Amino acid sequence: MPSRGRSRVPERWTDYVPLGRRLPGTRFIAFKVPLRKSFNQNLHPEERFSPCDLIEKIKEQKEELGLIIDLTYTTRYYGPEELPATLRYSKILTMGHEIPNNQTIFQFKCVVENFLRDNKDNDKLIGVHCTHGLNRTGYLVCRYLIDVEGMEPNAAIELFNRARGHPIERMNYIEDLRRRSGMKREVKNLGSVPLKGRVGTVLNSRKQKAEHHPQRSEHFLLTPSRNSGCAKKKKKRHHGVPEQRQELVHKPGMAEKRWPCSLGPRNCPVSLPYNMQRNEVCFLAPSPLHQQSQETHVARKRRRRRKKRMAELRGTTASTQGCVSTKELRRGSKLSEL
Repeated sequence: MPSRGRSRVPERWTDYVPLGRRLPGTRFIAFKVPLRKSFNQNLHPEERFSPCDLIEKIKEQKEELGLIIDLTYTTRYYGPEELPATLRYSKILTMGHEIPNNQTIFQFKCVVENFLRDNKDNDKLIGVHCTHGLNRTGYLVCRYLIDVEGMEPNAAIELFNRARGHPIERMNYIEDLRRRSGMKREVKNLGSVPLKGRVGTVLNSRKQKAEHHPQRSEHFLLTPSRNSGCAKKKKKRHHGVPEQRQELVHKPGMAEKRWPCSLGPRNCPVSLPYNMQRNEVCFLAPSPLHQQSQETHVARKRRRRRKKRMAELRGTTASTQGCVSTKELRRGSKLSEL
């Protein structure tokens, strides 16, 4: 039946069976999105599938539903107020036709792990659905079985297809799942680890890598220890060309890169950029804050006195002998000082 507005039935929704079977060895069960009563006017009685019908059909399978994970990218199909108060409901907005991003996958795993941790003493099921309960649902369920349970991708896909009653249709989902074959298995209990702590662990591991390879690190510019940095540079003082061969070229819009050894002591040798190297080692030029102190008052007076004597000697010799060379003037000034 044609329909319009918020009561429009999703395309091809009636082509799929409402509910599958429990995935053997797991707590997952997949189904298509149930529709509120306002959609019934556009459906035949045998095609209707509401939240109440979902609960009844699961009871017919002698199972109990404990959690529903809604992956649809809308709220017009039904609301959590139409479900029993004892039934958990989690909404994870997931775009269709696209591979779910890492945030969506991590959120799905956390919801599942939290439910399993809180329901160890029972056998309640986790119901997962998107619009048809097939592609997004199949991808995330299989992704959990692969990443957390350590199942092979083809085995997880086949297990889901048999339990749902329809195979996953979109090839981009299937190909992405198969690419995860042989990858490192994740640690369980993801939900018990705070997200902030997990991010901090990743950042610490990246910093450790940057310490071992400072020339490869662009995001973590770490300060090496002064003693170790100087020792390494001093050992390479007699080599032909220093090890680092990167050009200090400033590009607009990029953060300024600092050489690790430039953060060390003043006398720490630093290798020049490759386009300025001449088989030698340079030292850092003193900054304005570390410039040498100005000449003292005694040195200034001595310099002025020497200058005055030179002028007097130059005037006397010019009047008597004419033009005198510079060496003679200097010799005369030294004799006068003596």
